[in-house]
Amino acid sequence: MRRRIALIGALSLVPPSLLTACSISDPKNEKTTAMTSKPSTPEEALTAVGLPVPDAELTLSEGIVNTELLEWSLRVTFTGSAETVQTWMADAFGEGTNGLPVSEDGAPISPRIAPEEVHTGMRWESGSNPRDPNATYTVLISSDGTDVVVAAARTTR
Repeated sequence: MRRRIALIGALSLVPPSLLTACSISDPKNEKTTAMTSKPSTPEEALTAVGLPVPDAELTLSEGIVNTELLEWSLRVTFTGSAETVQTWMADAFGEGTNGLPVSEDGAPISPRIAPEEVHTGMRWESGSNPRDPNATYTVLISSDGTDVVVAAARTTR
């Protein structure tokens, strides 16, 4: 009983901002809930891995499945002007980000990007959704900066 009273008393000393940061998210809020079910649209796939939706026509297809741990693996592709792709890159990764250069044809950049898709002159980025680290992506950008492939996936751990 004394321990419970001590803990309750200690909570009154914790700054409210810290208590808010530790609060449990509302499961009805899509932006803070992990998407464990397979996205059905390209917009949902990009959102699930924490990437913005570009102002371009998007295509969704099945991705490469390379492990039994994958809950889903999808590919989102789009084509836009170099300016559209640059704007999307800035929104996704920050101003001035152009991606890492591909060093040679077929260089491995991700198990979800086939080696025959990777060519010198292309650029790439990879990462995960900050709110759901199991939702990962690899972005491959054509050498002319107009074609984008996003390999998005979510693993069970």
